[in-house]
Amino acid sequence: MCSSDLLNWGGDTAVMKEEPHKRNQFYRDMQGDDDEDSEKESDDVSGTETETKGRGLYNLDNEVHYWSDYLFARYHPKSVLVMDSFQHMDTTHPFDIFGLGQSVWSDQHQDVGDQIDDRIRYFAEECDSLQGFHLISDSGSAFGGLAAKIHDLLCDDYSSKGVLNVPVSPPTLDEYKFTSCGSRLANSTLSISRLLDGGLVTPLSLASDWFPLHGRTTALKNIDYNPDLLYHSSAILASVLDTITLVYRQKEKMAALSDVISSLSRGKRSVAAVSTLLPLDVSEVQMFEKDIFTKLTPLLPSTSGFTDQNPRDKYQALLTLRGLLGSNIYSRRSGEYRGAGAPEEYLEYCASQQLQGCSARMLCHAKPLQTIKPFPHVFARNISSDGYNTGFDRPVGEGVNMVPMLTSWTSGPNAAASMTNLGNKSAKLTYGKLPRFLDCGTEQDEWTEEIGRASCRERV
Repeated sequence: MCSSDLLNWGGDTAVMKEEPHKRNQFYRDMQGDDDEDSEKESDDVSGTETETKGRGLYNLDNEVHYWSDYLFARYHPKSVLVMDSFQHMDTTHPFDIFGLGQSVWSDQHQDVGDQIDDRIRYFAEECDSLQGFHLISDSGSAFGGLAAKIHDLLCDDYSSKGVLNVPVSPPTLDEYKFTSCGSRLANSTLSISRLLDGGLVTPLSLASDWFPLHGRTTALKNIDYNPDLLYHSSAILASVLDTITLVYRQKEKMAALSDVISSLSRGKRSVAAVSTLLPLDVSEVQMFEKDIFTKLTPLLPSTSGFTDQNPRDKYQALLTLRGLLGSNIYSRRSGEYRGAGAPEEYLEYCASQQLQGCSARMLCHAKPLQTIKPFPHVFARNISSDGYNTGFDRPVGEGVNMVPMLTSWTSGPNAAASMTNLGNKSAKLTYGKLPRFLDCGTEQDEWTEEIGRASCRERV
């Protein structure tokens, strides 16, 4: 038999080909694709998306599957690190337990910890005046464990810089059973507890309880969002985070990140809560003197049912008003407030009258929040394109381009209520029924200690 007969296959052949991920219209427009594949994909685009393409209005609710499908920013290559040991949404080998995030830090196959250290140092050395760090992580999965390792690195190597820790979690789960709900609670407890030793912790979530329950999500006035779509919930949380951090990101009258963290972390308070009015209904200017600062919606779980035991104990609050001119509100103040010397002083006094024990600082930012593409269409029909409640529906095919909003960032009763509830719920959790946590290195004694750290550090 000749060698050519050994190398040639005489049977049938079958080609196994995986269909590429279809890119939505927004992504194709961002990339400027005009090749044959893009033309082929455009045939499958929904009618609503095709009709609004010319006006720059996208309906992506049924078109997004990954966070990169609606990513507007462009990242430096060193900003992206892919972990080879795990795959996204892999149900057979999920990255879902706090201990897995801890162990991947010293993964011998990839040296994740060393790579993160090198990349942080690379960007830090490029900064002219480094203020500090934002550490945003998914507290309900193994990324909470990885974030704890990164936090330790920042506190050790950059101890003079401020660290703002923002643990976030999705408002819903794919399935509601004890193991998945209990794992979310346990991951959140371990993650937040480990972040308390340095900087300021500001949890963000549209879930209404630390132990997830079906249908229990935060409702926002004039916003109709789908809690099952991360595309919707992430846009709301990102809008709030963008607003509260304006105080040290604006060009004029800029505060230092370390000063903001220090003012909100006085005493034993190392956890701060964020509340918002998005969009801000400005139908009545006099509402600033009435009760507007008591109507903000907290964006962290379990803030209800708490009674402030020390109403005389002062707490700090950073209030941010954007999209409205403070001078216009100030000029319409009633006679009772004529003694206020500036718009910020007037609004701070209004807040202190409405919030017992609050020592407020107000920031007025004239520019509204931009909600242009690819921001999801979550605003109610009565909100106009410039973000105001007009009382009637805006035209079909017209989106909301900007909105005014008000945020509160405070270490007061909402933060205390949430952390107290987290500790109470965790103490009732039967940890032995979550064997994967034990298998991944978190023992019962360590779990008990972390519960105590998470619950007692925030009592006011």
